[in-house]
Amino acid sequence: MPSETWIDSGKTITPAKMDLALAWVKENRETVIGAIVITLAVGIFATYFFLHYRELRETAWKNLFIAQQTGYGGNMAQAQTMLTEIEVTYARTTAAPYATLTKGDMFYAQGNFKDAGAQYAKITAAPKNLAPFAIYNLGKCKEAEGDLAGAQAQYADLLAKYPEHFMTPEAHYALARTQEASGSKDLAKASYEKIVLLYPETSWAAQAKARLTAGEQKVQPKK
Repeated sequence: MPSETWIDSGKTITPAKMDLALAWVKENRETVIGAIVITLAVGIFATYFFLHYRELRETAWKNLFIAQQTGYGGNMAQAQTMLTEIEVTYARTTAAPYATLTKGDMFYAQGNFKDAGAQYAKITAAPKNLAPFAIYNLGKCKEAEGDLAGAQAQYADLLAKYPEHFMTPEAHYALARTQEASGSKDLAKASYEKIVLLYPETSWAAQAKARLTAGEQKVQPKK
């Protein structure tokens, strides 16, 4: 008959991880309770912040829409005031830089290129869905004011930072146009040729070809 006597093998049985965890919790009960309270508080605050931010964002976008309709309806002064309020009151929302862009557009439409440029300059470092427009429009403002060197710098900056943006062909043409206007014929010619090479099926290429043809006709000797 087999012996029922258990023989100690001399091995030490390692406590399970769960047992160790429970033991630690018992020994550090106050610490654990404090951590749980803090975690719950953080969760509640995060939820409140998210809901509050969402409400602010929705209000900001609603006010932006109203301001745009007010401005495009003819009351530019009131629209500018409303847009400034959005910039200040809802500065942390995504609507704020769009309010700045809209202010710039309204000033530009009025022929106030200085103030329009000042608005665009504020958001040239904005997220990439806005920055290209701000950079390009700032270039247009400088060009309209006769600052051709400043305009070229903005167009070149756009091309360097956003080479794949859909506005790139237009920026190339604007750069070539201002180079030509400033007397840099060789640079302008190179820019026009680049447009024809990179964007052959676009209207910008057609315009670039026309400028190249016009340039060639000017340099032909008279008979």
